[in-house]
Amino acid sequence: MRPRFEVADVLHQLGNNIEGIGLNSWQLRTLSALRMCRTAQLGCHIDSCDSCGTMHLSYNSCRNRHCPKCQGHLKERWMEARMAELLPTTYFHVVFTLPDQLNAVALKNPSLLYNLLFDAAWQTIHAFANQKGLLTGMIAILHTWGQNLSLHPHLHCIVPGGGINPSGKWNNIRKDGNFLIPES
Repeated sequence: MRPRFEVADVLHQLGNNIEGIGLNSWQLRTLSALRMCRTAQLGCHIDSCDSCGTMHLSYNSCRNRHCPKCQGHLKERWMEARMAELLPTTYFHVVFTLPDQLNAVALKNPSLLYNLLFDAAWQTIHAFANQKGLLTGMIAILHTWGQNLSLHPHLHCIVPGGGINPSGKWNNIRKDGNFLIPES
């Protein structure tokens, strides 16, 4: 079932006013592609049925990765594949932040300091799981700036709420899923 309104409908309604809302050229090009998707502006092709010979005119798509018409099904398929890879546990968002007293070091020798941050975060998670007799993992992403664009090095980590025990079976660390590490 087609939704009542699509992104292109909103973009058509805005018209040229969209250029006045402070977007950069890349964002404007993307929105322009979405607005023209599957319209005569991008041309068309003829589809014909091999059995009955019926012909149908189909407008070309923009193929932009942000377009819900063109890429929506691919995004859904990608998300389903990632969901199938999830471990049978809850996940926790853990943030490791450097104290601002180390900002000067971060500016002078970022590679050394950020590698140490990754190492310290992993050692912490590994030691916690090891105390429980489990082998676990994590995904970590480095952010170097805060919301106000000031230097604020920190890691965002996704940590599974469990691990593999010595016999090779999965064990959850927490049954309630509230906190990875219990509050003191």
